[in-house]
Amino acid sequence: MEQEIWTQIGGGDQAAYAQLYTFYYKKLYNYGRKFTSDTALLEDALQEALIAVWTGRARLEMVRTPHTYLFNSFRYILFRKIKQARKLWQYTEANAGEPEFGVEHMIIRQDMETAVKQRLAQAIRGLTGRQREAVFLRFYEGLSYDEVAEVLGISVKATYKIMSRALLQLKETLSLPLLTVLLLLRNLS
Repeated sequence: MEQEIWTQIGGGDQAAYAQLYTFYYKKLYNYGRKFTSDTALLEDALQEALIAVWTGRARLEMVRTPHTYLFNSFRYILFRKIKQARKLWQYTEANAGEPEFGVEHMIIRQDMETAVKQRLAQAIRGLTGRQREAVFLRFYEGLSYDEVAEVLGISVKATYKIMSRALLQLKETLSLPLLTVLLLLRNLS
């Protein structure tokens, strides 16, 4: 029966093509699910493979085993699309930084950032007045250590000492590595 439908499609019979399309769509879809869970990519490959049967119907008489031909054709197209998607993902990941996610992800991220900012603000309130001022000038205003020393009216060496103690206290209060504390302070300016 398969060969008969194949011959009818070769002759331009749209009803035979619709029958083949209906029969093989689910089979090919299930086969493709073994290689990818990306349903959009899978459906694109399926459409392309089945449309190729119709557009290449003049050459179908050379195909001896339609079943094998369809699976091979679909597999080739699907793998090509998976490879293209991986390249695109790698390019996007390398050039766009963080991938975009849904609204829920953005809300969660904003909530986490807010919570971190609140913890940092509370930890900064626990510093001495001089330490808070030095942290503010250095990280929020972006002044150099020389400029902070000039504003505070102290030596550069004393500024380094104040800043060092402030950073160590923030590290202990937040229970975070020093590098993380520095990154948090730099991102809040």
